[in-house]
Amino acid sequence: MTESGHLPDRLLPTLASSLLRASADLPRQLADSIKHNVPEYRPPSPVTDQELHESCVAHIEFVSALGLHDAERDERTRTIGGMRARAGLPLPAMLDAIRVGSEFIWSAILEYARSSEAAGDAELVAVAGQVWRMNDAFVRLMSEGYHHEEQLRIIDGQRERFALIDTVLSGRDQPNVSLWQAIDRIGIPRDRPFVVVAVDTQGAARLSTPRIDQLLLEEHMESAWLLRADVELGIVSCFHEQVRFVRSALEHYQVRAGISPVTDDFSHMPQAVRLARTSLAAAARGQVNSFSDSAIDTVAAGAPDVASELSMIVLHPVLDLPEVERDVMLDTAQTWFDTGGSVAKTARVMFVHPNTVRNRLRRLEALTLRSLSNPRQAAEIYLAVVTLAQHRLNR
Repeated sequence: MTESGHLPDRLLPTLASSLLRASADLPRQLADSIKHNVPEYRPPSPVTDQELHESCVAHIEFVSALGLHDAERDERTRTIGGMRARAGLPLPAMLDAIRVGSEFIWSAILEYARSSEAAGDAELVAVAGQVWRMNDAFVRLMSEGYHHEEQLRIIDGQRERFALIDTVLSGRDQPNVSLWQAIDRIGIPRDRPFVVVAVDTQGAARLSTPRIDQLLLEEHMESAWLLRADVELGIVSCFHEQVRFVRSALEHYQVRAGISPVTDDFSHMPQAVRLARTSLAAAARGQVNSFSDSAIDTVAAGAPDVASELSMIVLHPVLDLPEVERDVMLDTAQTWFDTGGSVAKTARVMFVHPNTVRNRLRRLEALTLRSLSNPRQAAEIYLAVVTLAQHRLNR
């Protein structure tokens, strides 16, 4: 028990209640102090006078409660913090206002206690600690509300951006936004050409290229990205000579990806998306493939049904072999084509004798009734082998 007759833990609430009775306009004085000391609260402020008054009342009541559990009060405090975020008030300004408010409340309590002799200096030392503990709790709850609202705003912003990117990828106006408005809002320059990028997500529906937009921006290329269930699509603003930087950025992630030809016609965006997807379908595992990299591979990927029928016609005797023998023969053919038709290089890559490669290729020719030395027949075998590999990779 203190000399003034109050238990230490009840002294702060008692002083605050007495102070409010003696000075009914304390919340208004607190609001004036905040406006004087924090520029963001002066007109034109995103926080109205009524909102500021209500938060001042809440601050005084919170300090007066001295940690007594009150779920409704805590939620009201979080709500005020969320309102500040929603209004667009910077977080540092909100924290400055709380600091000014805490100093004001403590000064008012100190002045009242001394003038009314309601508490001695020793008691006020204990009260000071209580005031600042309550201030810390008030800051925490206000900040929680602010950050929660910020997260919701970020999520809403992401949803809106994804919808805008989807509009641009569709190449046409939508009921609530035109194509050109969507292009402007996602930050893609209208007056520069672009490519569309398709990145394999391996069915995981998660980003394969996190922060690639920052890598591209370092090379002065704006981009916008959209994750779909089966693919990550990107619109990259770039000139022809910058495509190599796009390829390099994608290779940094060791992903399988396709790049469309460069174009400057946003109304042809669906075609660019289709060509990027075709380039992706033609890419080997871990390869970044531009549409023009391999005409045969791209044709096979662009017309998979026709190419698959051709593959079955050309390779059906090979496909009837036992699995191990079949796979060895197809791998040998693929490697031989990849090495430019070099038996020696194929042997080195596959760790076999060159004669083993020759024997496998001769067997392939015998089974398919086609000669690898005949350009047209070799092209048929190549198309069939590539189509089969793409089918296995894309299924």
